[in-house]
Amino acid sequence: MKRTLAALLTAVVLAAAPTLAAAEEKAWPSENITAIITHGAGGDTDYNARLICRLVEKKLGVSVVPTNLTGSNGAIAMTEYKDAKPDGSAFVFTNTAALSANEATGLVTYGYDAFEPVCIYGRQAGENVIVPADSPYKTFGDLLQASKDKPNTVRFGISTGGVIYVASVVMTVAGGAQFVPIEQGDAASRLTALLGGHVDATIVPYSVAREYIEAGKVRSLCTLLAETPSMIKNVPPARETLPELQLNTLYVVLAPKGTSPEIIEKFNAAILDVVNNDPEYKEAVESYNFQSPWALNVADTNAELKTQRDIYMSFSKYMQ
Repeated sequence: MKRTLAALLTAVVLAAAPTLAAAEEKAWPSENITAIITHGAGGDTDYNARLICRLVEKKLGVSVVPTNLTGSNGAIAMTEYKDAKPDGSAFVFTNTAALSANEATGLVTYGYDAFEPVCIYGRQAGENVIVPADSPYKTFGDLLQASKDKPNTVRFGISTGGVIYVASVVMTVAGGAQFVPIEQGDAASRLTALLGGHVDATIVPYSVAREYIEAGKVRSLCTLLAETPSMIKNVPPARETLPELQLNTLYVVLAPKGTSPEIIEKFNAAILDVVNNDPEYKEAVESYNFQSPWALNVADTNAELKTQRDIYMSFSKYMQ
């Protein structure tokens, strides 16, 4: 009788286990979530991450707390958290350019598949090739041609690693440009160097250079995006002059490897709800990114990350 009762209790526990596990999954999130932002406060990655975190809290019912962990073009944060505990307590908020470029340049040895991608949730206003307003270079073609006509005389502000470095390599390898590359740090520093006459051209996000463009102090020659945002006028895509140069910068949320599909899907659904339905979000991204709200489901996020990786890796041999 004892043996029969013990067997019965064991059977009941085993039968209940899947139900209990499912209940735990459905309970996510039960505690606050940490959002690890890979780039510094005030930049476009930080702005978009903080915006989505603030609004998605209402959908999840817990606080989503932004924390900046910067360095090495986002590699410090991504390396630390890719193998973190996969319990849905922390996610990495970065951009696809950093994610792909770090692997392509050899800064890290892993790509997007070292994580569980959650959602691509927005598009940057675009990295723009800019020159001073009084520059003799009126088009991107003018700039490339000048560097070839007088090699090693056109000073180009870059940052080592990341999309800016990748773009400079593409311009050199595919476009035949012969610039003098000068390390100038982050976007704000590159813009300052341009305004101060320390470089002849550089690349910065449109959102960073916007007020200077509108004030007539800086001219944008092109965007690195495959398509110019509809809300930005008179800035052609670089690919019209150099087809190989099309580098989309998208904002993405990543989970540590091994995070359950149920958590990934639930977080993705909450983000999609904000992006597609929240009027505050729409107004904010249109005014800052000059893009309409846009986000991808989990499957399409993975597919787009693969596309991004393939583009960057096609030039990796020139960057390592």
